[in-house]
Amino acid sequence: MMALIWRDAMSVGNNIIDADHRYLICYVNTVELALQKPDEKEVLMSALSQLYDYAYEHFMREERIQQKISYPEFNKHRQEHKELLEQLLELRNKINSHYSEADIDKHYSEIVSFLRHWIIDHVLNTDRLLIPYLSKFTKNFAG
Repeated sequence: MMALIWRDAMSVGNNIIDADHRYLICYVNTVELALQKPDEKEVLMSALSQLYDYAYEHFMREERIQQKISYPEFNKHRQEHKELLEQLLELRNKINSHYSEADIDKHYSEIVSFLRHWIIDHVLNTDRLLIPYLSKFTKNFAG
């Protein structure tokens, strides 16, 4: 499977949020690479933990910006962030506690599909709704 690649069409027009999204794509790509070596589960667990930690930090930054711009869908968006983090944590725990090497290999496509949907769907559908609200501020607005 080809690595995810950032495209300008993914931009929300804010350099901080866009940079975070680029990093999140890199973390998803790292997890996908780690999945290809199911015999090195500790590498996969580390990659999943890094993705989770960075996603958490990103969501906090994005929510601070949303509050500063009085984003009307803030509560709904924050709830989606919470659910995304819960899904990622659930996946990490399931792999750590219940998956053998064979299970990781068997569920590779399902896990990759989940991660790609998790990041791409959120960025392209949910975060891009911020564009008209962010357009009133500089590209470097950090809240």
